[in-house]
Amino acid sequence: MIRYERHVAQAELLSPLKNFEPDSQPIEHRVDPLMGFTSVVRTGRKFWQTLYNTDEKLLQELVESSRGRCFFCPEKVASATPLFPKDFIPEGRLVVGEAVVFPNLFAHKEFSAIAVFTRDHYLPLDGFTPGVLLGGFRAAMEYIRRVHEKYRARYAEIGWNYLFTGGASIIHPHLQVILSHRPYYFIKEMDWRARRHLEEYGVNFWEEYLREEKREGKRYLGAIGDTEWFCPFAPTREDEVNAVVRGRSNFLELEDADWEALAGGLSRVLRYYREKGLSSINMALCSGPLGERSPHLWSGLKLVSRTSAQATPVNDVWYSSNLLMDGFVTEPPEDLAAEIRKYFIAH
Repeated sequence: MIRYERHVAQAELLSPLKNFEPDSQPIEHRVDPLMGFTSVVRTGRKFWQTLYNTDEKLLQELVESSRGRCFFCPEKVASATPLFPKDFIPEGRLVVGEAVVFPNLFAHKEFSAIAVFTRDHYLPLDGFTPGVLLGGFRAAMEYIRRVHEKYRARYAEIGWNYLFTGGASIIHPHLQVILSHRPYYFIKEMDWRARRHLEEYGVNFWEEYLREEKREGKRYLGAIGDTEWFCPFAPTREDEVNAVVRGRSNFLELEDADWEALAGGLSRVLRYYREKGLSSINMALCSGPLGERSPHLWSGLKLVSRTSAQATPVNDVWYSSNLLMDGFVTEPPEDLAAEIRKYFIAH
């Protein structure tokens, strides 16, 4: 049973913006239907989004000043990036089409790789076509398959931090491909809660959730192949979009058509972000345990925007989200979905 739990409150003050007349501001506290974490939706503060817009001149200066010293550009990647051990990848690095995969110089977990998936030092968000993204996904999966076959690592994640404000130390587009024998906390919690939902109600959580989302019609975006796209009821960050792959519980179950569908949907959302004036993102592709059929889990994608290059930096993560684990957004997901939906309907 899906529960959409929300609590509406009002913040009262005498505002200098209204000549110190009374001002009542709506606050919504929402609870994620599966994970149980809370998110504050600060409606009526959409103007805050303008602070996230890109200073295009500054961004281009950063791009050009970093180009000559970029380790990930084609002229340097072969001489400046690490090699895999020969008993694992005899050729040292994986080359899949235009993409190159090599070890992360500073590993995050036991098996930590970088997938540089384009020769371009920089692309605006609308430059990430489905073909460019698919090349990165295919390269990441080749690494995941090899690690799983040799070391039997059970958990894999594909992440993307784009630009400095998204947590990247290098502008050149690249994916983090990480495997481990232990899951991230989020994956472990999702696995437990989804399993409990199936046992208690006899239905996969996402099957039921999507049925409710489609019925309500306020946050659902559309389907591409076997992928379903929606804005979550209780978002954790600005402009959050989620996707799930119907009936596929881990990366090894995904077929090439599924990766094509994920690349196609991701490209559409990135185009929306770009037209909104944004340039930086975080993305995570999540999977259940590799090589195990988990009927309670569906693999999925989480995508959020981050603040962009600006002369006066604006931080979009503060103590409540960074330490107390509360989500916070300045735009209701229903409004966001209304804007993004046309990017799915138009194709």
